Amino acid sequence: MATTISEKDRKSYLDRALMAADWFVNSQFHGSRVWMGDNCRFLYYYYMPEKKEVPGLNWTHGRAQFVLSEAYRITADKKYLESMELGARYMRALQPLDPYYAVTYGSIHEEIPQAPRGGVLDGAQAASGFLGLYHATGNPDYLRRGRAFCEFLLRTWRPDRGLPVWAEYYPERVEYEKESMGCIHQASAIPFWHLYNITGEGQFLPPLIDAADRILQCQRDDGGINYIRDIRSVKEVPLNHHWGLGEGDERYLLRNDDGIVVVVLAAYMITGDKKYLDAMVHYADWTIANEPHERPYNAFGIQAANVFDIGKVAGKDYTPWILANLKKHCLDLQVCGTGDPKADGGFCGEDEEGNAGIFGGKAKDYVPTRNTCYMAGLLYRLSGKGTGAGFSVFGWPK
Repeated sequence: MATTISEKDRKSYLDRALMAADWFVNSQFHGSRVWMGDNCRFLYYYYMPEKKEVPGLNWTHGRAQFVLSEAYRITADKKYLESMELGARYMRALQPLDPYYAVTYGSIHEEIPQAPRGGVLDGAQAASGFLGLYHATGNPDYLRRGRAFCEFLLRTWRPDRGLPVWAEYYPERVEYEKESMGCIHQASAIPFWHLYNITGEGQFLPPLIDAADRILQCQRDDGGINYIRDIRSVKEVPLNHHWGLGEGDERYLLRNDDGIVVVVLAAYMITGDKKYLDAMVHYADWTIANEPHERPYNAFGIQAANVFDIGKVAGKDYTPWILANLKKHCLDLQVCGTGDPKADGGFCGEDEEGNAGIFGGKAKDYVPTRNTCYMAGLLYRLSGKGTGAGFSVFGWPK
């Protein structure tokens, strides 16, 4: 029997998700920065004690679009659409669409338009953001851009090496990992699924299924998933916002998995092969038995979203575990009542630099996109009004 969430609680979860959407709107650069290349950018993160900020890059803008597109679909409030369109100006500038550059055409630069490289996993989240913009606006340019990125991946994918890890621009080329077995890297295939759901074109499915197979090769017997297939190939495992927590072999376990569940559930929906669903149920059971930990702060948002979606596909109810941990690991991290528009509504806790961000201080002094996107996606799910958009196999409802 499914857990019943009261209508009062559902409304509260939606209100909090919309507060997170408002954080993206209120912290966005525009207006007085007309002479600066940062104009229209969302934040990467914000350091509250000294009111310092790091501007966003390709993947943070994709995640902003995930949160804003759901806010707009649910409320029809034009402020969310206007913020999305402003952010898209910067995103467009990151994507080279000059056919002279046949290798990297459609890829997405990392931090700024003149960046020498573009991470493929990071660009994939921006590409899904373009497809979210298409759902919100119907503007064919956004579909064209999401497709261009997927076509870049399709023509550079190699069955023996998987998807490329980097696009390089000076000179133009792509770079692969030695085995392309970095587990979170396989989440680069997520926009294939989003594009397939718009167009129904099957040419994007083989590399998506290949990515799902590579994820399963990283799964342990107990259901947990390591960040690489061969853990004995790496001796030093630093603590960061993805892995490194614990002792011994636990250090290799993924905590923040960057949405790999979307890829594996998509492979199940495409093929009907139960190995994919069984693996994800095993992963959900491991998550519930072993998580959450306090760190990394962002992990619970994606872990809870994962088990929610796995349960939805598998006909299982993991909601009690989510609700039992929701206050400590999600709601208590939302910044409220400071009067600072670049803080309120976002979710605090930064782990990328180890225990904070580049300005020093403590982890909870920072409001990052990473946490805010994950937590908002979870709260949209719990409200019954949203899916989690870009980080959900259910994507954007038609």
